Amino acid sequence: MTGWDLKPQGISGVLRTTGEAAGKIQTYATAYGDHLTSAASSAGTITAEGGGEGGEKATGGLVALALSQFAEHTTSDLKYVAARAGKSLQGAVDATTAYLNGDLEMAAEAQRKALGAVDLDPKKPGVQER
Repeated sequence: MTGWDLKPQGISGVLRTTGEAAGKIQTYATAYGDHLTSAASSAGTITAEGGGEGGEKATGGLVALALSQFAEHTTSDLKYVAARAGKSLQGAVDATTAYLNGDLEMAAEAQRKALGAVDLDPKKPGVQER
């Protein structure tokens, strides 16, 4: 017994449903950023004399600053979720394909690789920003 008991039709359905949900992450991330920007601009402002570039006054409220910092720190989390979902889905496809081709060793390798760390460094070769 190999420990694998796959039903391709079931896998296909799960991958389709999961892929559709994962595909919405980009839409949600865009809306997330838009809503935070809107909230920040509607939160009121404070004007600092001489604090801006080129003699302009720097404006921004405390809430706007907090939302900006929150967005800055959580954007990488959203990118990670999207990358993790993509890597997991691709791993499932690769493992299933190898299994159906009778290559259990390759299926196990695809599964192992899919569980590996997600690298979000856009400067590394092969890493795509989403």
